Order: sequence, then C-alpha cells, then structure tokens
Amino acid sequence: MFRKSVLITVLAMVTLSVASCRGVPTAGGGGDGGGNSTLSLTMTDTPPAGASILSFKVTVTGVTLTPSSGTQVNLTLSPGTPIIELTHLQTDSAFLGTSTVPSGNYTSATVSFTSPDIVLFNQTAGALTGATAACPINAVCEFKPAASATIKLSTTPFPISLTASEQTGLSLDFNLNNAITMTNGAISVDFTQPNVLNVTSLPRTGAPSGSLDLIEDFSGVITTISGNSVTVRSDTKGMITAVVNSSTTFNIDSTVCSAQNITCLGANKTVSIDASLNLDGTMTVLEADLLDNVSVDEVEGVVTSVNTSAQQISLVLSDKTVVSGNALLTAATAGTIVQATLGTSPTFSVDTKGLNAVISSSPGDIADFASITNVFAGQTVRMQVTNPTAGSNSSVLVNTNSVVLRFSRVTAAVSIAPASPFFSVSASTLPSFLGGLNGAVNVPVQVSSGQTNFDGVTDITGLNVGDSVSVRALYIPNFLTSPFFAAKVRKH
Repeated sequence: MFRKSVLITVLAMVTLSVASCRGVPTAGGGGDGGGNSTLSLTMTDTPPAGASILSFKVTVTGVTLTPSSGTQVNLTLSPGTPIIELTHLQTDSAFLGTSTVPSGNYTSATVSFTSPDIVLFNQTAGALTGATAACPINAVCEFKPAASATIKLSTTPFPISLTASEQTGLSLDFNLNNAITMTNGAISVDFTQPNVLNVTSLPRTGAPSGSLDLIEDFSGVITTISGNSVTVRSDTKGMITAVVNSSTTFNIDSTVCSAQNITCLGANKTVSIDASLNLDGTMTVLEADLLDNVSVDEVEGVVTSVNTSAQQISLVLSDKTVVSGNALLTAATAGTIVQATLGTSPTFSVDTKGLNAVISSSPGDIADFASITNVFAGQTVRMQVTNPTAGSNSSVLVNTNSVVLRFSRVTAAVSIAPASPFFSVSASTLPSFLGGLNGAVNVPVQVSSGQTNFDGVTDITGLNVGDSVSVRALYIPNFLTSPFFAAKVRKH
C-alpha cells in the first residue's frame, strides 16, 4: 500500500452522497405540455459554528415538485430512501440525482425527512438526555430522536419556470442548528422549526464554467472502468460514475504508477474522486487521488480521543471500505465508534490530495504527523484495519498498522481579514474539543492559489471579518503557523 505524504463537531450550546439514475416523473405534472427539462439535485449543510456534532444522519423519504397546474412531480432518488450523513456537507455537496421533468411553472418543492441519528461530544455543563442512557459530560453519545416531517419550500428561487430542453439544478441546504433542540438537557430534533431547510439555484458561486456543482472527496472502491468512465462505490455514500478527460489531475505515487492517467486506476482499488456535476447531470473527474493500490478493509473518521500509553486511537466513523465481507464492519454505519489499537511498527503519512505546493511551503509538516503523539482530537484519519471485534455500546475494535491524515471539516467565524495566502478564524468559534491549539485566539488557515476550491465566493478576497466559513482542510495543529491547509472554503 502507499499514501501521499479534522472536524466536525457537538452541539452549539443552546454531513452520504448517493448515486442516482435518471428519474421519470409522475405523468401529468408540469402542466404546460412543452417537452421536458433536466433537473439535477444536490444537498449541503449549514452547521453551527463551535458545535461538537460528530455525525448527523437523516433519511430522505421523498422529494416532489408542485406545478402551477397538474399533479405533483416525484423526483427519483437512488436508493429510493437515501440515508444522508450531513456533517461532511458543511464543505461538500451530495449528489441526490438527475431527473427528467415536464417543462412548465413550479410553485414549490416538498422534501420529507425521517429517522435522525446524532452522534455528539457532550461539552455542556451537565449530562444530556435523549439517548438510550444519560450522556455524561465529555462523553461521545448517540441520540436517535423519533422525528419526521415534510417540509414545503416556496420562497426564492420558487416559483421557477423550466423550459423545454433546459438543463438546470437546485441545491437543498439543511441547517443543523435550527433542527436540533435542547430543553432542560434533553436532545431532540424538530424538522418543522423555521429555516431547517432552504433551497438555492445552481450553479454555485465559484463553480467551474459549465458546472452545476462539485462532488468532492468521494472515497470508495472502483467497481468498473469502461473506456474513460469510472464507477466508484462508497460503503457510506452510495455510487457515482464520472468520465476522465485530458484535464483530469491524477495524484498517484509515481513509484506505483508513473503514467499518471486512467491506466493507473483499476477495479477494487480505493480512490478519492473530485467531480464536476455537469449541466446534463453527468459527471467529469477533476481529480483522482489513489488511496490504496490493493484491496483492503479501511475505516475513516474524526478522532475523538488518543491513548498514547495504550497505543489506541478512537474515532467516529465517517467512511469505510469493506472488501473482506466482515459482518461487523459491513454493519457499521456513519457515527459508529471505532477504537483502533496500533501494531508494533505503524506507518504515519499525510494524504496531501493536490495541496503539494501548500504543504511544501510548511517546514516540518510531514514530520509533524509521524507518530501517535502527533494525532489530535478533531483530525480525520484513515486506517487499514484487521481483526474487527465487537466492543461496548455497539463500538467496533480493530487493529491497524497504517494511519493516514486526511481532511477535516470544520466551521468557524473569520476573525482576521485575508492577507493571501492566509485568513484566520476565531478559536472560540471552533469546536471546543479540537486538540493541539494550545490556547490560540486566532487560528490561521492557509489557502493555495489554483488548488483551493471556493464556494459562495470566487476567492479569498471575498471573505470578511465575521463571515461564517467552513473549511475542508488538513489539520496539523503542531504546525501553529498554519494549522489548517484548506482544499475547500465555503462561505455561508
């Protein structure tokens, strides 16, 4: 195996991407009888700054469009009721599907949700209720409130008019802060609260020309390569198919494959794909990062605790690759607690994923992730794992000899105006359990021209003090000159 040499967090005190097939709407919808339009749908998340929500899953049971006349149009999702993990969507977008819908005027959309599942780090002043048992202070606990609702969206951009042969898209934005409620220490979810869900038109500001949206850091196993088309299956996010072209960037260790093209990829290899969602609903691979050249079981997630004496790292699962068929790993879902015990000679490395110029300008950065003493709460790591066994409270115990630093997702408020290539965020608005910041007040974030993607702004100059931003970044807190090396910056 080879690698190229985080976080989301609980509760402000008071996210799956899925593959899609072209959907055929309910007959008679749309009303105007002027042919069909192509409509793509994605989803994002607006999280609360300073929160400690480690995982938030919801099940989408349906999305419909209401025409000014005629019957509702059902958009086809794949699978029919996708389970979506929202916390990674604070920086990224989930592809929900592309449908063919009758052209015409539409006054609103409705989205149905059910089965919320929250994993949080309790950093409040007391125990929280709502889980199977009370959640003590400084504990990681799972909550499964009984909640479901259908939300109607009728404000801007509605009403919308879709013309024959038009290719366009909409993005749903879920607001965790508005959905989660806490009353006398009891955690619950209320989908009917104001502004739990909003909708915007695609493309996004900062999207490449000809793109509706970006589907980024989609990690999984390659199932099929056909010509220039690559299909990747994620055990937690579904499946996407995208086409490689002459502009695709390949991040592959040259000692493994010097060609740096699609011939370096192959069935059963693990990759992370950045793709452009095109106007017609197809996808183009912008970047392919080969994570593993062999077929192995892997887990990825946000570190919650580190026990250096026992050589153990605990994390909340966000992604996985299971090729062995092991029942425990197969059943593990986003939010599962995984405790990994290191072997006698574990390797530590950094998956730079296209940020080589940034990383090389940071003295000692790779050496700053060289052992378990460099692992901190809030980092996202990926591990090859063996010998899974059942632990307490539905956790999974594994062994590992490989720890790879990957990208954390975190939201905070801009505290110092940009001075390229840096801007700073207020430490007090970061998740409070992030380790390694040593009392910092303003925490620098480094961006890289031509490598960092922006959403909501075109570049770093569009950020202002007080703006709420989410970053997908390598988190290396021991390099205090710039603990965050950002691959993505989204302004909310």
